[in-house]
Amino acid sequence: MRLIFAVVLGLMAPVGALACAKPNGASGLEAAMVTWINDQRTAHGLNRLRPSDKLTAAAQGHACDMATRNYFGHQRAGGPPLGARVKAEGYRVRRVAENIAKVGSPDVARAASVWRNSPAHWQNILSPGLTEIGVATAAGGASTFWVMNIGTQR
Repeated sequence: MRLIFAVVLGLMAPVGALACAKPNGASGLEAAMVTWINDQRTAHGLNRLRPSDKLTAAAQGHACDMATRNYFGHQRAGGPPLGARVKAEGYRVRRVAENIAKVGSPDVARAASVWRNSPAHWQNILSPGLTEIGVATAAGGASTFWVMNIGTQR
């Protein structure tokens, strides 16, 4: 039944969309990452970020793209940049930033460590003036791809 359901979903996906596998317990992992990010922000005197379905959808699309096309980057060759990806989901961008991580297992602590130890990614997490967040994961080969989009709308 699961295979038939996946095939039907694939037929309903937009042209160019790729099938995507999520790690076991993905929704709990993603929620835990949002909690970790918000805990870091409040520890530094910043506001907590509200979940955004639009930012989450853009994050999921990018995580799936990386996992299924086997690349790691903020933009694949010829692919849309961050701003275009979030706008395509209906997000009225005033400001947006993205963190990505590729780790060997679906582990929040490992992905968080990647972002904590990267000055640019850490700066995104602690960026003032942002109000919303979307976090998504995708499984590809022996890796878990993480994408965090944070932003503020007009």
